[in-house]
Amino acid sequence: MSEHTEAKRVGKTEAVYTRLKAEIEDGSFEPGQALTEIMLVAHTGASRTPVREALRRLAAEGLVDIGPRIGATVARISLRSVRELFDYRRLLEPAAIKMVVEEAAADPSITAKFRSIAERFSSLEGQPHSDAFVASYRELAEEFDVTLIDSTPNYHLSRAIRELRPHSARLRRIAHTDHERLGYAVKEHIGMCEAIAAGEADNAAEALRLHLVHVDEAIFKALLSSGREPRGSVIDLVS
Repeated sequence: MSEHTEAKRVGKTEAVYTRLKAEIEDGSFEPGQALTEIMLVAHTGASRTPVREALRRLAAEGLVDIGPRIGATVARISLRSVRELFDYRRLLEPAAIKMVVEEAAADPSITAKFRSIAERFSSLEGQPHSDAFVASYRELAEEFDVTLIDSTPNYHLSRAIRELRPHSARLRRIAHTDHERLGYAVKEHIGMCEAIAAGEADNAAEALRLHLVHVDEAIFKALLSSGREPRGSVIDLVS
């Protein structure tokens, strides 16, 4: 195989992987949904090889399950997996935000970024729930998360948080079904940004910890409600 052919194959695999990952994160492919090669070839316009390689990458990241008889399916969401994810996030992210506060004290550009995010969150306060409101909230929450990761000076810590993002993204969509909760989440993000800008490391860490507790609770509430669905639901309540 020539270098050009190999580069083209790798590029196609990356494109398929990126697309499928985004569609799993945003719920276009739902938990438990079958991902057959035939369907994905038609869906992406790629050949079977890049599709298979993309599925293997997604399986390694825990976003896809591959079984000997059932083939590939989107990984299901369980109460246990949610609890374990948020337990881990509550260990990592408060530690990261403390480091970011220290970095911001020496780098005014970091402070400016979080002040800007806080101002834009403030513009959402009091707005009625709508598709536009949810879209604006998601965009700002994404910007907050990315800025926090990019500003974390410890490479291994920032990488660990970044690798959790696809799993968190799948759950964020569930949490956002609670309309009232989004209003509180806006205030929580403002509080976190303001604590960073004020150099209050402990307050920032506690605000982030409480935010994660509240998101965790909202997701649990939504998943338990979905447990009333017939057997075979895409949500596993125990495993």
